[in-house]
Amino acid sequence: MKVPSKPYRSNFYLWNGVSAMFFSSCVTVPHSHNTMQIIVDIQDAFKCKVNGGEWKIYRCLILRENAIHQLDTNDSVQLLIYLDADTAVAGILKEKLLLESDLYAPESSLRSFIQPEDLQRAILEPNPELLLKVINNILGMLAGPQDPYRTDDRIAKAEEIIAITPPGQLTIKYLSEQVFLSESRLRALFKEKVGVPVYKYIMWRKIRYAINQIMAGSSVLEAAIQAGFTDASHFHKMLVNMFGISPSQFIRNSQNLNILTCDKSPLKFETSVYDQDRQVIQVYK
Repeated sequence: MKVPSKPYRSNFYLWNGVSAMFFSSCVTVPHSHNTMQIIVDIQDAFKCKVNGGEWKIYRCLILRENAIHQLDTNDSVQLLIYLDADTAVAGILKEKLLLESDLYAPESSLRSFIQPEDLQRAILEPNPELLLKVINNILGMLAGPQDPYRTDDRIAKAEEIIAITPPGQLTIKYLSEQVFLSESRLRALFKEKVGVPVYKYIMWRKIRYAINQIMAGSSVLEAAIQAGFTDASHFHKMLVNMFGISPSQFIRNSQNLNILTCDKSPLKFETSVYDQDRQVIQVYK
């Protein structure tokens, strides 16, 4: 039985000039932050409305500090990164990408610049060092040119197919047909370009989908079936084997959220909430 959906938030991490958390299962009210915000979808795509405009779909979005916006997680999960507007990297992003605009949407998915296993572990484990590594990869890609660790168009297409296909329908045979490669060639090329076997990458997708369903209120059994596992035991086994954490441990972790200060000079974070006329009604510090 699915319980009423409520916002899911991971631990909130605070470093010097940057903070971050994972977010899902919510449509926010109009609000702004005193920081630059980078929203990275780690699963499919999200919706966002900026400065009273229309809802649009994004995979990644950079928002200037104090830009009024609403976020619809759109049945997906986002990594929210907040940057002190006075930091050097924020200045580079404003000069290089934002220019005179309040928002910038990169054309390519930032997931292509992040090791997949790091991204999966970052949401499952309360590990500040690992999450900071992921964030630094993202900031490095945005603030300065670098080559992604994979460049083959067929493998990029395979990843996109994995991201948008219902996980219960994903097989290596289906994937090979979509990218016009034999199964053996797909296995070899995917491992060469991505660094992990395609089977394991698909399994990450199934686990990620199941975790998202649990975030949204589904039981472990419901989430397992929806993600394409044979039963809850199969999901439990794969989660433990691949990430060393059980579904029950993940649920306990997500129910005991903390604000983790990882630096002696943490970001001074402030959020303003607005009414329909875009007048401030509450400020949270």
